[in-house]
Amino acid sequence: MKIVPQAFYAHTEIEKVLVNGLSCVLLKNTKQVGFQNNRYLATHAITIVLNGQLRIEDSEGEITLVNKNQMILLPKGLYIISDIIPKNQSFDAIIYFFDTEIINEFLNTFPKHEGQEIPKTLVLNYDHNLRLFSDTLIALYRDKNQHQFTRPKLLELLHLISVSQKGAQFITKLQSLKNRSKMNVKSFMEENFDKPLDIKDYAYLTGRSISTFRRDFKSRFKISPKQWLIKKRLEKAAKLLEQKNDSITDIALQVGYENISHFIKAFQKEFKISPKQYQIKSRKDILI
Repeated sequence: MKIVPQAFYAHTEIEKVLVNGLSCVLLKNTKQVGFQNNRYLATHAITIVLNGQLRIEDSEGEITLVNKNQMILLPKGLYIISDIIPKNQSFDAIIYFFDTEIINEFLNTFPKHEGQEIPKTLVLNYDHNLRLFSDTLIALYRDKNQHQFTRPKLLELLHLISVSQKGAQFITKLQSLKNRSKMNVKSFMEENFDKPLDIKDYAYLTGRSISTFRRDFKSRFKISPKQWLIKKRLEKAAKLLEQKNDSITDIALQVGYENISHFIKAFQKEFKISPKQYQIKSRKDILI
């Protein structure tokens, strides 16, 4: 699973126009279908499809297609995202990522929209004003390394969308992100413990503050989230080592460890043997 925008920063087919931490403006141009489509958006994003089509499946299995000259607001979270590339062409998109502080600063200029229906998925048209904004931004800042303008330009984009055809829905949707409904901790964690996420990510995804998440988790599992995650990930790792000939690096990634040395250390502490030795021993036991 890719964690974005971080994974995009090192991607050869993605150009960084403006970057400030997790807030950024990126250009994507690809002619090859990607196979690692599971993504965790570490912050909210708006993707504008310039050519091709975007297929998005959220954590509840709902699928949305975004066509050329459309844009979609993707709240922070888990998705399966696929670029659909036209024959003999490329998939092209502009991706804007916004950290929480920028969203909050923008929303502070609007009263709360009470009683309005909150759209589950928000797809908007890439209208003339938004196109002019994006074209000008790219022309002015591309290859200029002027990242200090990231925040003001992203705020400007949010305000432009707010006065577009679906501006009221856009504001309502952003406001709703501050009051996410709570998800069942047990079922969510059982399904997603092997993702490379930390406690604050799991807290957000289940609609809780970190302190509330820790309290609800311990009430349900009688153990801290960190201890539980280590145990579940290592148990799965042991099963994979018994069943597969995958490399230790691949096994670590499959159970949510991105730091391989941390995985090896944790595994050895739990099983009193290294992952490689455990894999070799399991192979020998099967042959016997």
